[in-house]
Amino acid sequence: MLSREIEVTLGGRYFTKLVYPYNFREFLTANKVLYDENSILKTKSNGKIRAAFNKYFEFGGFPESLLFKDKREYVTNIYQKILLGDILMRNNIRNTNALKILMKKIAESVMTEVSYSKLFNILRTVGVSVSKDAIIDYVNYAKDAYLIFSIKNYVAKFAERESNPKYYFTDNGILNLFLIDKKTALLENIVAIDLMQKYKEEFYYFKSDKNIIDIDFYVPKIKTAIQVTYSLTDDSKDREIENLVRLSKKNNKIKKFIILTYEEEKQIKVDGLSINVIPVWKWLIEQ
Repeated sequence: MLSREIEVTLGGRYFTKLVYPYNFREFLTANKVLYDENSILKTKSNGKIRAAFNKYFEFGGFPESLLFKDKREYVTNIYQKILLGDILMRNNIRNTNALKILMKKIAESVMTEVSYSKLFNILRTVGVSVSKDAIIDYVNYAKDAYLIFSIKNYVAKFAERESNPKYYFTDNGILNLFLIDKKTALLENIVAIDLMQKYKEEFYYFKSDKNIIDIDFYVPKIKTAIQVTYSLTDDSKDREIENLVRLSKKNNKIKKFIILTYEEEKQIKVDGLSINVIPVWKWLIEQ
């Protein structure tokens, strides 16, 4: 049963416990990889942590995937089960092709806000005939089935906040089925998953065209702004830093400014602002 079916059937006589795929710490434990402070500092054990992260990054955290050599095939089967069983059959969807292409286009839009109108136009340009109302229903069905989740713009007005979310997938392995060499998208998706599991709907992206600010994640509860980039090249470094500096000048409530990368680590000080650059694998452990 999906959560909304439980609510209708049992009313108020139940408690809900959400069980997600492994987070990275659980993934390390399941693989018997130590990740205490000493293990992080030692070359051999650090290498094991990074090797485990490479697998987690690509194939996600479904527990049973650890038992299979062909992890991608296992994750594909999970996705087909969710798509066909939890979404198509439960909701009597006849336009199978529209749903499949919609999920593919949402996957390709990870990292950017996307409206229902934009999704409608994208599907129309590839020859898929489906109404905007149907797209709204399909997205909600996918969220009910825990295939995807969305976050909103912290500084947007209500109508824009509701209509222009960012979408992420609840497991990196499933997102990776759709992508070809989009490492930054996978990295940002991992961060979104971890934040979602901790803060539920209490984290956002922060985008203001007026102030030229575009921040990947903002968590008010811990007063933290986070940028995600696979590597700090010259172009990406300037972009990520400039956005954080502009944000710090507009919002003095934020105390932590972080840039998460695949493997780079250092501290940057600019315009009186201290920015911590942290590898995602290390940030996931410290969380």
